[in-house]
Amino acid sequence: MDILFFVGVLVSITLALFAWRQTPQLARSGAARVVVPTLLLLAALLVGFAFWGQYTLSGAHAFDEMDGLYPLIAGPLRTLLAAIAALIAWLARRPSQPDE
Repeated sequence: MDILFFVGVLVSITLALFAWRQTPQLARSGAARVVVPTLLLLAALLVGFAFWGQYTLSGAHAFDEMDGLYPLIAGPLRTLLAAIAALIAWLARRPSQPDE
């Protein structure tokens, strides 16, 4: 198996755990309360898709030659989605600056 795949999964899991731990403190009516779990769900689905497309026989048959780029791109995309979710959760928890 590819070491970069597992490093990417580890980074994605770390970012997802950070974002998920911030979720209970988000405002109840804020958009971040919906966006963060949605992005994390999409990132988790991309982990499964990337693994299936790259490391299983049925995935290799479904995505041969140039079509194999789809599962390959799903790896960095899942890390990007987890990073965006963590950033949104972090920014949503920051106290707003009062207007002077």
